[in-house]
Amino acid sequence: MTNTPLKLGLLGTGAAVQKLHLPPLTELHGEIKLAGVWSQSFENARAFAAEHSVDRCYADYRELLADPGIEAVLVAVPIERNAAFLIEAVEAGKHVLAEKPIAASVAEARHVLDASERSDRLVAIAENFRYRDDIAQARRIIESGAIGSVQCFQGTSVFDLLKEVRRVYMEKAWRREPRHPGGLVVDAGVHTVAGLREILGEIEEVYAQLMSDSPVTSGPDGLVMQLKLASGAPGHYLTCYTAQTDREAGFELIAYGSLGTLWLTEGKVEWTGQDGVRSSWSAESHDRGYRVQWRNFLAAVRGHESVYSTPEKGFGDLLVLEAALHSARTRQRVVVDEYMRTVFVNGGTAENQCES
Repeated sequence: MTNTPLKLGLLGTGAAVQKLHLPPLTELHGEIKLAGVWSQSFENARAFAAEHSVDRCYADYRELLADPGIEAVLVAVPIERNAAFLIEAVEAGKHVLAEKPIAASVAEARHVLDASERSDRLVAIAENFRYRDDIAQARRIIESGAIGSVQCFQGTSVFDLLKEVRRVYMEKAWRREPRHPGGLVVDAGVHTVAGLREILGEIEEVYAQLMSDSPVTSGPDGLVMQLKLASGAPGHYLTCYTAQTDREAGFELIAYGSLGTLWLTEGKVEWTGQDGVRSSWSAESHDRGYRVQWRNFLAAVRGHESVYSTPEKGFGDLLVLEAALHSARTRQRVVVDEYMRTVFVNGGTAENQCES
């Protein structure tokens, strides 16, 4: 236990770091110190270090990992490199917060789990949906039995990739021509799957279809899934990233229970119970979980809490989506656990057959 700031190294300086992670890190400047930065472009690293008062910038990320003055790292690199960087950071003795998804494939994700299990360092997956206050509230309401047992559900995530607000993300070459299976459907869709699993529990079966209509990214840009929960409840999931609509939905959920219904929209949860009266809850300050995510990571490093967004949970999110890709390719219903066993019996090759 210590009162000195956690010395953090940044592996990557892209949009996720600057727009999503920097605001909470700035708030925590007395508790977390940006001590080093690496970027694939040394010029970008040097400019970032100068702008944000970072002590050191590195031309080689291995130099950052070898620096004994760095205690923890944020891994924010293209998805196809995520697992390798994460594993190297853990093996270098650093605590790690790594951007989602945990890896490019389930087979790679298994190696991440193995590395984290061998190490005494903390590993967290930066899945902010696991820290969202609205998602946590929806989970509590369902767990309380207020709407009874969930009979069925519908999840939705729709937006337009071409909107100006998304240009900073979509201008990256690795997003325009993704090298990981599933492309944007995995990149963005892992959030919604995490949200569904947080609120409703494990997903047991998937039957999926893909859409590919976007002019700005190769591979699929939409996904429709019929799902069955471990509880037996069926549901529907729709994600479309080429929606021409003025009512975008980052993540919306309707859960129909035996006693009532729950509605989740951005920062707000409503529900009815057996009496038919509608109740409502709204977040006081809704930043979509980024502040709580960093506070949990810091507290876990200091020994005050456990990591909430664990590698095991990140593995489960990716597994559902990879099973969906397999379902879309084979046009068959897929049992998620059976798919996982098939992947590892075949030496981790099944996911490589999924069309991206």
